[in-house]
Amino acid sequence: MFKHGEITPMQQSGRQPVAKSSFLRGAAIVACALALVGCESKREVTGSVSQDYRLRHPITLQQSARTLDIPVGVHSEKLTPSSQSAIAAFARDFSRERASVIQVMVPSGAVNEMSAGFMAREIRMDLMRQGVQSAQIDMLPYTATDASDAPIRLAYPRMEAKTLPCGTHPEDLGRSMNNRQHFDFGCTTQQNFAAAVANPQDLIQPRGWEPRDSMLRSAMSGKYRDGKETWSSSLDTKSGSSSEVGQ
Repeated sequence: MFKHGEITPMQQSGRQPVAKSSFLRGAAIVACALALVGCESKREVTGSVSQDYRLRHPITLQQSARTLDIPVGVHSEKLTPSSQSAIAAFARDFSRERASVIQVMVPSGAVNEMSAGFMAREIRMDLMRQGVQSAQIDMLPYTATDASDAPIRLAYPRMEAKTLPCGTHPEDLGRSMNNRQHFDFGCTTQQNFAAAVANPQDLIQPRGWEPRDSMLRSAMSGKYRDGKETWSSSLDTKSGSSSEVGQ
């Protein structure tokens, strides 16, 4: 005998399938959501290393100094041929790079101070013979840290293409499971490229075009209209055949 309000076994059996079906529907929805999340691909990782080595190791223009040390002995009176050759090359680079001034720094307080002062005047004359103006040569002393023979130092400011130092490995290369470049990859390539650039200004903008030779262009156009040869005649001066080799 069942009391009023009591759930009968028949009613219990009727409610169980409803609860079970709701649970199955919820589990199916969760499974579909997990499947969609698993199919999503991470295209970009915040803070990851760039795959372009030019962005990791950019070439920048920096102010630097071109220097040349000329050794001077206590009893030196003349520049050696090697020193004269080095000074001439230094002066040519100064003119080619269009620098403003050459500093000739003479040691002060060293044992070769007197001979260095005499040699500095010889260096000044050599620079002027190479085309450097007198107003572009600045003579100034510097305190020698070493009391022994200190060199005369030549220097002028210039722009130089440089990169950051190589050999930086912020991550463990042995633990990477991705086929990605490590941080230091391409650094030496950038350094070698920067060192090979003759004029660092070319990295900023190209040089201007020189004006065309109007006279040469007019002469070649006239030959072309008249049906004459427009190439060099020396191309046909040397001719031969392979049959002459065996004779």
